[in-house]
Amino acid sequence: MSESPRARLHRLIREVRSGALDTQSFCARFETTYNLELDRSTLTSAEAEAFAELFEKVVWYSPFPAERERMPHDLGEEDIAHAVERAALRVGISAGR
Repeated sequence: MSESPRARLHRLIREVRSGALDTQSFCARFETTYNLELDRSTLTSAEAEAFAELFEKVVWYSPFPAERERMPHDLGEEDIAHAVERAALRVGISAGR
């Protein structure tokens, strides 16, 4: 049985928190899963709010400091790490695998 998009979002958060997944890969995979694959009706209300808020951050991730300087809305690794922590705490996702 394949992993559901909802379960994948949980796993991606666990993996980026544990250091098993880099920020750029996390953002790309989270964005694709959330935006294109997820049936949002499968989420709890806490997940729906937390994942929507996190999505609004990951779409602005840029790995390039110079680009972030020119584009003030672009976010770096630290910003994404804070957003991931906030989402994980809101829905009870532990850092372990």
